[in-house]
Amino acid sequence: MMHPRTENALIKLYTGDYCPYCWRVKRELERLNLDYEAIDADADGREEVMRLSGQRLIPVLTIGDEVLVDSSHIIRDLRRRFG
Repeated sequence: MMHPRTENALIKLYTGDYCPYCWRVKRELERLNLDYEAIDADADGREEVMRLSGQRLIPVLTIGDEVLVDSSHIIRDLRRRFG
């Protein structure tokens, strides 16, 4: 099924190994069968997280130029768009 608004958008998830909220978002992306790039914010992505969202908290999900924060909000948005 094509989703015209985001079919060419690159989904990126700024995540961390010890972040249960990140795991929830990963599980939802996989459940919805969406391709995404996982970026380890703990290793090298915190500056990018700061630049994108204005905070150091993860997860942060980007779809093209859109920036989504807070796992509950991200999951709701993914379900609305792709569910």
